[in-house]
Amino acid sequence: MAVKPIATFAEELRLQRQGYRLIAGVDEVGRGPLAGPVLAGAVVLDPQAELPFYPLLRDSKALTAAQRVRLDAAIRSGATAAATGSASSEEIDSLGIVGATRQAMTRAIATLSLRPDHLLIDALPLPDAGLPFRAIIKGDALCRSIAAASIIAKVARDALMNEMDACYPGYGIAQHKGYPTPDHLARLAELGPSPIHRRSFAPVRQLLDPEAHSPKPTTEQAKGAAAEQAAADYLTRCGCRLLARNYHCPWGEIDIVVQDRDGVVAFVEVKARRTSAMGTPAESVTRRKQQRLALAAQDYLQRNGLANREWRIDLVAVRLDGNGGAHILEHLPNVVGEVLL
Repeated sequence: MAVKPIATFAEELRLQRQGYRLIAGVDEVGRGPLAGPVLAGAVVLDPQAELPFYPLLRDSKALTAAQRVRLDAAIRSGATAAATGSASSEEIDSLGIVGATRQAMTRAIATLSLRPDHLLIDALPLPDAGLPFRAIIKGDALCRSIAAASIIAKVARDALMNEMDACYPGYGIAQHKGYPTPDHLARLAELGPSPIHRRSFAPVRQLLDPEAHSPKPTTEQAKGAAAEQAAADYLTRCGCRLLARNYHCPWGEIDIVVQDRDGVVAFVEVKARRTSAMGTPAESVTRRKQQRLALAAQDYLQRNGLANREWRIDLVAVRLDGNGGAHILEHLPNVVGEVLL
């Protein structure tokens, strides 16, 4: 099993050697919930300071609530600059979750007491910030400044959702913080959406428009479903345990999620092929597709309490014949390595 990454100042120090002085880590929390804002943190740390909390910095999801609160106080006291910014549920419905996330990040950066020279961002590119940046998949697990940003954002959002629990009782907001837990979905169905629920997210939208129905699947969709079923059967025969099919989130869709014999969570992209005229299956997984798969995979892990689990992205190619038969052509484990946006 792969060794878990340890957050360091490697990226910050590399940028300082290039002449950048103030480097802000930026991260967000709250993309996946059905209610409440998305909230971002921005933190500038001094890698030369050797503060005692530095070795404790990691992805906020890997910490307990008590650990996050203690680190939040230490970060705000010891950081060169630290700030948060948010985008409301109304803005999420208007701008989309990606646009609203960028809005929250931009506001956090603008609120810093010092203007940074460079940004290190967890996963999401931010060209509108007007600053040089690097977006890094799993940045909150690799870079200390991004980890610090994830911690202050998480603590701030949790506190806000606790306040919202008092404003909108009955939903259990203080417990689930707006995430789509079974209890939250049950209470949402019973009470209907509150003012802070995101109308554009499917479970809420379906409650508001119960007469809406999905169109009948097209021929191509039916072919895709056949290919996915063949891939799922193949992975099960290989000893994998099926965790999810057609996982949807704001970043996109994962065809199949399995856990292999070593406990690694594999997110599987299925490609159906009739001929080789369209190129190899791997060639069809473009850089942009890789980025969206990686973001959707992290969304799944976060929502399902698997943030600390080892994971990878696989590709399974399936050949469809004229009689509706499906045959496995190729299985490429870990087809997506580190992805820089």
